[in-house]
Amino acid sequence: MNWNFNEMIQLFANAEGRRMLKGGNIGLELESQRITGDGKLALTPHPAAFGSKTKNPFITTDFSESQIEMITPVFQTAEEVYASLDAIRYEVERGIGNELLWPLSMPPRLPDEELIPVARFDDTEEGREKEEYRNGLAKRYGKKMQMISGIHYNFSFNEELIDFLYEKTGKGKDRNDFTNELYFTLTRNFLRYRWLLIYLFGASPSCDATYYSVIQKELAIVRRCCSCCRDRIGDYTRYSTSLRVSRFGYANEIQGKNSILFDSLEEYTAKIRKLMAMNMLQKESEFYSPIRLKQNLKKGETQLSALTDRGVKYVEVRILDLDPFERLGVSLHQLLFIQVFLLYCLMEDNRNITTGELMKINNNHHLTALFGRNKDLHLQDYDGGTVLLRIAGERIFEGLGRIAGQLDMGTGDHRYLRCVEAERRKLSDPALLPSERAFTEMIENKDGFRKFGIRRSLSNSMKEEIDYGYTKLRRA
Repeated sequence: MNWNFNEMIQLFANAEGRRMLKGGNIGLELESQRITGDGKLALTPHPAAFGSKTKNPFITTDFSESQIEMITPVFQTAEEVYASLDAIRYEVERGIGNELLWPLSMPPRLPDEELIPVARFDDTEEGREKEEYRNGLAKRYGKKMQMISGIHYNFSFNEELIDFLYEKTGKGKDRNDFTNELYFTLTRNFLRYRWLLIYLFGASPSCDATYYSVIQKELAIVRRCCSCCRDRIGDYTRYSTSLRVSRFGYANEIQGKNSILFDSLEEYTAKIRKLMAMNMLQKESEFYSPIRLKQNLKKGETQLSALTDRGVKYVEVRILDLDPFERLGVSLHQLLFIQVFLLYCLMEDNRNITTGELMKINNNHHLTALFGRNKDLHLQDYDGGTVLLRIAGERIFEGLGRIAGQLDMGTGDHRYLRCVEAERRKLSDPALLPSERAFTEMIENKDGFRKFGIRRSLSNSMKEEIDYGYTKLRRA
């Protein structure tokens, strides 16, 4: 199947088409470290109030015993999923006592590596498997890197929209194969344009001194291997948007080295199996792609077996930082914008990715993560040459604006268009970026990363006053 943006958006130009575009299913997974009042990692066990980590569907842990993971059910609107996350966070804050939730993706003040507590689970086959996997990650990457937190945005199209597109463009294909192609089209374009989300929503421009050992190790790799960054790498301290998704955080280079091009389900699953057979991955969940293709699991299944048997059910967006200026780490505005962005990725030309283009795609990711707040930053143009980040962004926003306008048509509230226009202003005014706001506040208050994090933790907390024995901290 072949299409371009203009053809696709015209398919949804009437009221019925606009209704289908608004449909979909959204779920969130949000990680956050528990901390003490002085900004140090909490070394206490996962609170008993939350019950078993393997049985509570809403509150569990990720890598570390201190790393709370909040999981919403799946909803059909951004408003519903946002309200659900709010309710879950309220329960978390009640359950952690005098501790706080760290508001940043980069970790709080960490103890020595050996003292960082890997998550512990029940003495069952499932629990032992989870602990073994986490201990394997600690050996491969070090515990400090695994302490980075973020948000995963899970999204699927509703079946009505898939049926509609199948009728219009399926041309006799198997419906399941057609559905897979839709999700792989979205995924390829997400990879091409993900740098824009890193620019707009990156919120981890700095880190605590206890993370510097990871930075120094990765700096040596960048200078040796990363041609697009090595000559300017020192500028990251002033211009970074997201250390979390840069080479200093979760930036798995396996994809680039092994050319997973997301051409098809067969290519995707075969190459991940190959990486596992080569012992480059323990499990498919160790493939740290910016976006992953998923299927709902039945008992005893792995993601690869589920994808092979039943195809793609949803995508998992994995490059979103916690926003320290939002109580929940994410805003409703941001959720609505990402919905528009994913529709844009579906509607854009559905051409395959070449190996040469993949290199440019990954370079643009790293350039934006490390130097995105530099007004003179040029990205690699996929049609050749380079292009100013602002100009490349304007090209994408033309399409985003058309989709938002269509979604808002006839509603009278223009909520999607307001979100898109608010984000568009960040192209010409970097002071609006959460990464710039965080960096500026640290500089102006002269108090650095840790105190900024404590201040935002208190501001975002529902607790009016917290007594830590040595001092009382009041919510800002």
